[in-house]
Amino acid sequence: MDYLYGTPYEINQLQDAYHFSSDTELLGRFLSLNEDDRVLDVGTNNGALLCYAAVQDPELLCGIDLFPEITDTAKENLERCGIKAEIAASPLQAFRHDPFTVIICNPPYFDSLPEELKNRNPYLYAARHKDYLSVFELFLHSARLLEQGGRLMLVFPSEDADDVFTAAGENAFSLTRFCPVYDRQGGCLKRLLFEFTYGVKDDLKLLKPVYLDSLHNERIRTDLYTYKTAE
Repeated sequence: MDYLYGTPYEINQLQDAYHFSSDTELLGRFLSLNEDDRVLDVGTNNGALLCYAAVQDPELLCGIDLFPEITDTAKENLERCGIKAEIAASPLQAFRHDPFTVIICNPPYFDSLPEELKNRNPYLYAARHKDYLSVFELFLHSARLLEQGGRLMLVFPSEDADDVFTAAGENAFSLTRFCPVYDRQGGCLKRLLFEFTYGVKDDLKLLKPVYLDSLHNERIRTDLYTYKTAE
């Protein structure tokens, strides 16, 4: 059982599956939800991001992932934590549901590899590489599943910013909240946290930078909002 920093929850992680990382925590703390939100977690894996979302008590939680054995783990974790959620084994491209108000995703970052170089563990490969979900597909199908004015919250490496903004613009998304993540003060830009709004333009909120060394040193069980509300 592994503790999710910034939540009251502990979850089980399959030994050979993708484990949550600092990216999971970053996005989990970045989430900003309302009680009437209907949330879809794309690539829910072990249900970690749904646990972060559950702290803010939205109306509906739903998660999808590619592998039934992975979604079974998510179901078990959420049930153990007392969190009610719909979980389905489905690629985003084929998923159908009533419209959501929020979609969250810690997406695969890395380009596809030749067959001979692929990780033999299918869970790790799918979680890390874009074979099953490109940046463009993520925005395209998020637009399909979001209601007008719905929000898409993501974490990406800084070097992917151009692709993210291109895909967002081509699918009628506008950036409404943004937070840079550095390894330390005066250090390298590592990650970007985005909130996009579908079909509606709104004011952009720039959040104060997050520093990974500080985050790692200052993890506190009860403090979900360390930087989520800092502007």
